Amino acid sequence: SSHFAPSLSGEVAVIDPPLLVDPCERVQNRKKEVSGDRHRHVPAVAQATMDPQEDKQVKLRKPKSGVMSSPMRKGPAEFLRSGSGSPMVAKRTSHVHLDLLTTLRKVSMEEDELFAVVQGPDGPAQSPKASCEVESKRLFFEETPEEASLFQRAWAFLKRMHDSLEAWGYQHFPVITDHINGLVYGVDLAIRTAKWFQFGIMAVWLGFRLVIYAMIIAIPCVKIMLTYYHDPRIKRRIRYGPEEREYLDIYIPKEALAAQKGEGPKVPVVIAIMGGAFIIGHRGYNAQLGLRLMDFGVITVGIDYRNWPRAIMPEMVKDVSRGVRWVFQNIELFGGDVENCMMIGQSAGAHLAAMLLLEHSLLEAMCKKDGSNLPVEHGQGRDLKVWSVTQLKAYLAISGPYDLIKLGPHLTSRGLYPKIMDHMAAGDLEGCSPERLLDSEDWQENKEEIAKIMPPIHLFHGYCDKAVPVWSSSDFCEKLTEVGIEGITLDLRRDMTHTYPVVEGPLRRHECQIEIILPILFGEGAEQMLEAGSKLPPLWPVRILNVATHIGPF
Repeated sequence: SSHFAPSLSGEVAVIDPPLLVDPCERVQNRKKEVSGDRHRHVPAVAQATMDPQEDKQVKLRKPKSGVMSSPMRKGPAEFLRSGSGSPMVAKRTSHVHLDLLTTLRKVSMEEDELFAVVQGPDGPAQSPKASCEVESKRLFFEETPEEASLFQRAWAFLKRMHDSLEAWGYQHFPVITDHINGLVYGVDLAIRTAKWFQFGIMAVWLGFRLVIYAMIIAIPCVKIMLTYYHDPRIKRRIRYGPEEREYLDIYIPKEALAAQKGEGPKVPVVIAIMGGAFIIGHRGYNAQLGLRLMDFGVITVGIDYRNWPRAIMPEMVKDVSRGVRWVFQNIELFGGDVENCMMIGQSAGAHLAAMLLLEHSLLEAMCKKDGSNLPVEHGQGRDLKVWSVTQLKAYLAISGPYDLIKLGPHLTSRGLYPKIMDHMAAGDLEGCSPERLLDSEDWQENKEEIAKIMPPIHLFHGYCDKAVPVWSSSDFCEKLTEVGIEGITLDLRRDMTHTYPVVEGPLRRHECQIEIILPILFGEGAEQMLEAGSKLPPLWPVRILNVATHIGPF
């Protein structure tokens, strides 16, 4: 039977089947690492099994000392208040960390009229500005200046033609247009990234397993894809920002439609950030979760973001931040309840959402400490609809990589060139690692205030994860606990791979995400909802899905 956390109110480790895990005792186990190899051993205490019928929860003990021994970087408060500039910083200062603080502040001050949603005769609709003007403003102005070269003028004209044709294609032939764009992107990606992959025996073997895995689950995935493109309840490709991948999808249940008409209460909202190794992510990956949550009367917002090599990790975080801000600005018009909202991220999405959550909470704490008012634009005193981490009921992180430096040797063992992460992270792996942000001097100076506003965090990981080892979540939990963050749930599952919670599990109706999400949003009433949902038949034969799980390279 499945066990799930009824709430995220305390520091509880929830395991299914139950396992005893104390991250504070892992410090001694970490000393057993082989010299020169950062691969982590699963701690002995985590291997202790219990009667599967028991449902025991164990408190995570806080370490004796909550202060890190080696601060990594510092961001001056005056730099944050100014909103721009290049301050003189210490040698170990992370430029990504400082840039993100400034970027997130600027995102909170952006003009929101361009991407606002208005109430139309047929329900909520995006303003004409967002759908018509943004493409031309993204990279080129409407009228090419006379001083531009002939090549620049030609390129600007071709770009505008491409954007217009793409918009027409998505309006009349969305499936074909999306797949053509995906094919073009795939070819471009292969050309750009070929030099970063080691095409050795290991890489070829992993690629072969990936092809077989995709063939096994192709039929149910095609069914989900067709539903994604043709279900009228899904509002697809809503623009939330000016960049090329800044779109989102909204999955609107019938309860939300009633709320739009004032015939029922507003419904809970889940903000979903998909994975994809920072390279092949697409908001459509949230379709399986979004379709299932609509059955329970929950709105799901799948936020897209630019992938590498067209963007680096700080720019991806910026995209996600802009998308989350859009949700809190507009989701009420779709029947969503901003007071009952949570965020979920998987794999690369869990990393980006964790970066956003930590950096934004630090930004809020620093602004409060310095006496500056984040929601007010300097010089104008105009209130802006700025989202806060306090508005999130919880953050669910599934199989995320939270320390990119420690992940390098593991990537090497998997046949990937570890330096590819340096390029994705703009040469600053420390600054792009959520776990290492907790070592920063900025965090240490504001950790008491941050602890007051940080929402509950649920870290979910499988012991059989081959893409991101299980120690990624357990080490992150340990670090969060050390700096005084409360409400951390470490949820480690036996026999689960990297993709099981989001692909094979839902296909066989073992919905780990749903088991965690519903109790957070609905409280005690979630148990009956889960019992009713467990009676549904699998979407694909369980034996075939078991084969896919074992063959998959994840």
